[in-house]
Amino acid sequence: CGGILTVPPGGTVTSPNYPYDYGNDVTCEWSITVAEGSMVLLTVDSFQLEDAFDFLTIYDRGSDRITESQSLTGQVPPTHITSASTRMFVRFTSDPTVTARGFQFSYTATDRVI
Repeated sequence: CGGILTVPPGGTVTSPNYPYDYGNDVTCEWSITVAEGSMVLLTVDSFQLEDAFDFLTIYDRGSDRITESQSLTGQVPPTHITSASTRMFVRFTSDPTVTARGFQFSYTATDRVI
């Protein structure tokens, strides 16, 4: 799981085995890049992870640094996350015990913070 994603065209990303439970000890990483002058818009459509043990961590990738933007766990209502630059890095990690349904998010480019 994971990969290098670009906009256009944009698309949808899910946790492994979604909409069924993801596995134990999973790590997936996605790098999302949009055109110069735009920002990455990530829209969380569905989200259910083991609270406080499994995480979807979103990082903003500036030209010379990577900073953690948000770390999501448990149940999260639909939400929008906008990068401050043209690149975003997303990492999903699960621990060795309890699993859950997982997540689905979509990504595209935007020219404004939502």
